[in-house]
Amino acid sequence: MWGAPNRSGGWWLKGGNWSFSWSTPHSLRWYLETSKKGLRGKRVASAYDLELGDVIFYDFQDNGRIDHSVIVTSFQDGEPLVNAHTSNSFHRPWEYLDSTAYTPNMKYYFFHIEDVILPI
Repeated sequence: MWGAPNRSGGWWLKGGNWSFSWSTPHSLRWYLETSKKGLRGKRVASAYDLELGDVIFYDFQDNGRIDHSVIVTSFQDGEPLVNAHTSNSFHRPWEYLDSTAYTPNMKYYFFHIEDVILPI
């Protein structure tokens, strides 16, 4: 984690305060895509390019604003399953077709979390 106490920079949680990227999916998506240090992500083409711990972002209305994010926690027959906390979800199918927020216009963003090399 880095960037404290600047809420609009870095990815951090410290002393009851946090960065926007720590608490909102839209900010986390931009952070992962642009970060040059610390936690970093690389956008991949599909859910089938993801591994455990990777992140899927959802733009429910396809308006360019990320509404929700989940973490890949398991696989079933090659399909990523995800966990989330808005509506407690455990090993839910990644497509979110059963979500009350689902729309046919929903856009997905898939991010592989890159290995972070920490200084010794």
